[in-house]
Amino acid sequence: MGAIGARLAGQEPVLVALDFDGTLTEIVDDPTAPSLTAGQRDVLTRLPGPARRLAIVSGRALGDIRTRVGIRDAIYVGNHGLEIEGPGIEPAWRPDPSLPSRLAMLLSSLPTDGVAQVENKNRTATLHVRPRDDHERHAALGTAIRRRVEAAGFVLRPGKASWEIRPRGAPDKGVVLLDLIASIPGASARHTVYIGDDTTDEDAFRALSEGLTVRVGPTVRGTAAHYSLPSPSAVYEFLERLIAG
Repeated sequence: MGAIGARLAGQEPVLVALDFDGTLTEIVDDPTAPSLTAGQRDVLTRLPGPARRLAIVSGRALGDIRTRVGIRDAIYVGNHGLEIEGPGIEPAWRPDPSLPSRLAMLLSSLPTDGVAQVENKNRTATLHVRPRDDHERHAALGTAIRRRVEAAGFVLRPGKASWEIRPRGAPDKGVVLLDLIASIPGASARHTVYIGDDTTDEDAFRALSEGLTVRVGPTVRGTAAHYSLPSPSAVYEFLERLIAG
């Protein structure tokens, strides 16, 4: 922690940006189930302060992630960056008003073989595949829906036991994080910590090449993250050390 602490030292505020599923909580069979324990919420509550800002950056809808985390001083980034809310923060991207109806129409037209749950988040959608380790089912679903998704003006991206549907041309987590850094007086990419666990977090890792980036879970070949942690519990141990200085 000494080298990391030295890297983050200085007068500039430190932005700590954290993914939720798979980073702050374990991935579970029921996508609606993950929540923070009292001890986990206590750690996160102690992160924001005069020298640090906290951002929760999730693929979940903004209202969903705000309710699950429940920390007043945090910045919340939902839908992989398409929604943002926090003290002094203004969204840089505004969706086409027709987006929710176009997305709903697309979802109603997709085959559901292999889909355990369709999560419509109005700006993006997640198709959850279960069992979580059924890689053949995951791949087959992507093949079955890709052409229809792209023809409707959306982009299909793989996630952990899921497929993400996003509007074409929308910013990703990396773009949104750079916009967020620019909106915080004194903040910089070098003094930003980003921790995530999935393919959509790679956008943030690449954008924050000067920052401190951490991928959670088994070692992944080709990740752009600088460091790795084995599990969400290790994330909280790291955050405790960060708070202690």
